[in-house]
Amino acid sequence: MIDQVLTFLKDQLNSYLKLKTGVEGFDIVFIQERSSKEVTFPKEAISAFLINIEEDRTFRSGAMYERGREGVLSVNPTLQPHLYLNLYVLIVANFTDYIQSLKLLSLIISCFHHHRLFNHHNSPNLSPEIEKLTLELINLPFEDQRDIWSIVGNSYLPSVLYKVGMLAFEDLDSLEVGADIIKVDKFTAPL
Repeated sequence: MIDQVLTFLKDQLNSYLKLKTGVEGFDIVFIQERSSKEVTFPKEAISAFLINIEEDRTFRSGAMYERGREGVLSVNPTLQPHLYLNLYVLIVANFTDYIQSLKLLSLIISCFHHHRLFNHHNSPNLSPEIEKLTLELINLPFEDQRDIWSIVGNSYLPSVLYKVGMLAFEDLDSLEVGADIIKVDKFTAPL
């Protein structure tokens, strides 16, 4: 599902940038390669890079409920509550022309400023597995920026960090209490 979120955001940005710049064939790219110590950002391109995934415990209840036939909620001890995730996506503009990098980053900020919420009402092409996505611009102190670029193994490039919220994972594969996991998808676990 994380790949669906990143692909959706990339497609939204690509459409917006084509609309605003009139340039065809310009696409935001995902980071495809990583050496052992550094991430390589393609030149003359905008790259999207997932730098962190965190659990959002704000909406996690801890109780396991299921809705019965008459709409009554009852406790189901084998059902886990939804798992809500926040994704931190770094968008980097790596252009020789520094002004072009700044212009494109400004357009990206403008896009996500006008579209802070994506749901099925305003984005019919959003995956049915995803209820909604919220976007929040993250302001990083200089020390945190230094740490991120140090971990990535690169010098600072014009970039912006967004927190993409409310990606919910539902428990569709619960086991009864005491059951052993012996098979996951196509892989068999040792007994």
